[in-house]
Amino acid sequence: MSRFATAVRAFRPDRSLPSEASELGRIGLFLACLAVASAASYWVSLRLLGVPVVGALASPNVAGLAVPTLVYARYRGVPPSFGLPERSRITDALAAALAPGLAVVAASALLAVGFDASLAALVGWTYHPEASVGAAAARAAEDVVLSGLGFGFLVAAVFDLASSRVGLAPARAAVAAAALATFFQSVLRDAAFTLVVFPKPWRVTVLGLLLVATVCGCVAVGVTYRSAAERSLRPVSRPTLAPVFAFGLLGLVAFGTVFVDVPGGVEHVLWALAFGLAAVGYQRSRSVWVPAAALALFSISVRLVGFVELAAF
Repeated sequence: MSRFATAVRAFRPDRSLPSEASELGRIGLFLACLAVASAASYWVSLRLLGVPVVGALASPNVAGLAVPTLVYARYRGVPPSFGLPERSRITDALAAALAPGLAVVAASALLAVGFDASLAALVGWTYHPEASVGAAAARAAEDVVLSGLGFGFLVAAVFDLASSRVGLAPARAAVAAAALATFFQSVLRDAAFTLVVFPKPWRVTVLGLLLVATVCGCVAVGVTYRSAAERSLRPVSRPTLAPVFAFGLLGLVAFGTVFVDVPGGVEHVLWALAFGLAAVGYQRSRSVWVPAAALALFSISVRLVGFVELAAF
């Protein structure tokens, strides 16, 4: 009888997911929940106040992103380090904090010289003709500091989850953190805010499809990664995974469209680069303040470079 049971189990289809797929699926579900919370808070603020909530309670900032991320990271057993970088890592920390802002300056120079275009025009920034650079910086300071905290904590948490839970090497974990943070910032949040003003019959349906596509896309990437690591098609060849890959392809298409859009794709490329550099800075410094500073300086650089462009041209 035991031999018969063993034979039956051998021919029974394996419905379990690889650990990489399960962990990436959990991260995707967390990002989906963040997007739903963002949309809900945006809708409530519009209904009650008539305007979106700004400041510390806004979605990309402290209450809407930093706090939920820290709670989730602690729940998963990977709370980020709040200590300052060690002396031996100060140079790496400063380089990582400044690199995204310098990338913005380089992109502005490349666009002006090579394409006779300005970064301000591509990202849609504009300022009052009589505004000063100090006034522009002061007006943006609160927003960029708070959003830097939110996105910096998100990058650190996703990096830790990708390296410790998924088992990725540091370089691959940084790429994964950059990709997931970019997907959340460029697709999920933007879609959640846009769908708030959609007609009611389509609002929940479209948002639900996007969230399902997010989780399925993360699971599909995890299964594909296991297949590539094993150099075998066995993990991806199961018929039960067909719907997962179908919905995952929908999420991948949505992700790709934000980069091919002209000229808005330039801003998304810069955000992806900034997230990647912030993840590398966190890996080298092991301090959550490094990605927070990197993304805050990146945000203020985009605004100030755009201001200088408009003032000069």
